[in-house]
This record gives sequence, structure tokens and C-alpha cells, in this order.
Amino acid sequence: FFFSSRRRHTRYGTVTGVQTCDLPILQPSGLVHLGNLLGAINNWVKLSNENSKNYFCIVDLHSLTGLPNKNDLKKSINDTLKVLVASGINTKTSVIYTQSKLQEHAYLSWILSNFCQVGELQRMTQFKEKASSFGTHSGLLTYPILMASDILIHKANEVPVGDDQTQHLELTRNIAERFNANYGEIFPIPEKTSGKSGARLMSLRHPENKMSKSSDDINGTIYFNDEKDNILKKFKSSVTDSENIVKYDPKNKPGISNLIEIYAAVNDKEISETEKEFDNFQYGEFKIAVAETVIDYLDPIKKNFDDLTSDNLEDIVVSNLKSAKDSAQKTIIEVEEALGIS
Repeated sequence: FFFSSRRRHTRYGTVTGVQTCDLPILQPSGLVHLGNLLGAINNWVKLSNENSKNYFCIVDLHSLTGLPNKNDLKKSINDTLKVLVASGINTKTSVIYTQSKLQEHAYLSWILSNFCQVGELQRMTQFKEKASSFGTHSGLLTYPILMASDILIHKANEVPVGDDQTQHLELTRNIAERFNANYGEIFPIPEKTSGKSGARLMSLRHPENKMSKSSDDINGTIYFNDEKDNILKKFKSSVTDSENIVKYDPKNKPGISNLIEIYAAVNDKEISETEKEFDNFQYGEFKIAVAETVIDYLDPIKKNFDDLTSDNLEDIVVSNLKSAKDSAQKTIIEVEEALGIS
């Protein structure tokens, strides 16, 4: 998972006590794919180039709920760091760090667990869905509290989450409100952002499902480091329909609608513009056009990724972790003083 938070300098610290935070989510449990890039990372790149300071945290502790292989997880964390930088995150205005390296996340999570009911956790839709695959261990049950800590550690007040995370955000709001009711106005009550959301890409092979690293059919997912020939092959074999009309209709034409969304997202166009551009095109022609624009989009990211060295990353990680820790500790000091354990 990831979260990114934004603190505008004019709203930070002792001036008003208000800090802003954005929190998209992504798992570091496998290769970054096109859905991650167009659905979240593209927006983070834009955010990082605004006149603000940004926090991007790879929340690797969340990945432990799936009991990952340690070598795979370590590589995924490293690759994810590289992808963030390679995608164009502005490292001059951004703090990129790994959750497990900042113990304040877990510490605050324990404190916040006292403001959350077991019944609330058991009602989480994702807990019910994932329990069948991963079992009902306590980490899977309580990770929404850690997510609340991720949001509140930098005093978030704005969180851009998808529909699948809205329930977790509501829990975070409840926890913050209960803490504040008992110990004073420490945390802002985070709202779901009204900003532009990223594209929600579906599998090329199963357009009724999201594009995913965990999909059984790897041909339905475009990974950022796929070879050009493989990308073309995946798009050519994508599922569409028999109508052969490039028209956006997610309900009746989910496959072709997904391809339209991909093309529109990559080229920063409206859906209607894309429909007009490919009016009278055959599906085969359109599939190739989408593949080619995706290849052009991924090329510079792959080149930047390959050019990054371990030394480059180490410099970023060490300096950024200090900045993140300074921010988190300010919140922890306030919490401890409010609780009387300072």
C-alpha cells in the first residue's frame, strides 16, 4: 500500500494547527501495473509538483496481512520506491519513506485501537472478503486501525480514496472523533477528497474485474516493465464484443469501454473525445492504437527506472525518513501530552 500526504506550509505547525493530507493506496506486493500508474501515481506526480510538501509512504506493514515471501516483499518495496521516482514524483518537494522504518505508525495504531470497537472491524467488507483467502488472523481484522494511524500521523484532513476504501475512511473519522471527544481537538476529521480521481482500469481479459497483480490471468494486466511485444499481444487478445463499434458503454460493452478509458487516461482526454477520434475504427485497429499509446507512455518510466541506482535510492530514503520522522513525532508528542503519558 501507499499513502501520500500533503502539508501546505501556510497551514502547518503552530500557525493554525491545520495540515492537509492525501492518501491514495497501493500494495507493494508485486510489480506496479498500468492501473496503479493511471489510477493513482499519475495524480501523485501532479500533486508533487504543486506548491506544497508531500509525503509518500509505502505501507509495507499492511502487506504482512497476506503473509508474503520476505524476499519478494523486499524486492517489491525497492521496486516500488524506484517506480515512484521514475514516474516523475518531484523529490525536491516530496518525502518518500517506508512505513516499517517509522515506528510511530504502529505506536499510534495501538493508541487508536482503544477508540475502535471490535464489531466495527468485523463489519469491514474487505475483512469479510479477504478472510476466505487469508484466514481470520488478528492482523487482517485490525489493519484498518493501522490505516487510520497512517492517515492521522500527519494530521490528514483530505483523503482521495476509491469506493473500496470509503468504509475504512469512515472508521478513521469515527476514531478521530472519539479521541477528540475525550482528549481535545488533536486530529482533524478527514474528508474524502473532491479532487479528480484517477482512472479505474479493468482487466483486459476479465473486464468485469479490476486490473490486478493478484489476477489469475496475467494477460489481463499490463505491468510497467512489460516488453513492447508483450504489451501489444495483451491488447490484441483483450476481450471486447461482437458489435465492432468503438462506443463507451460500461454496462453493455465493458471490454471496449475499458480500452477507451485507458486511451483517454494516457492521453489526458475526455471519453467523448476518444470516441470521436476512433469513430468508424475496427476493434483490431483500435486495440493496436491503445497498445501503441501505452507503450509510448511506459517507455520513459522504464528508462528512468533502469537508470536509478542503489546509491540514488539510499540518498533519497535516508534524507526523507528524517523529514517524515520529524513530522510524525510532532503528532505523537501532542497525543502523548493529551493522554498524560508524556
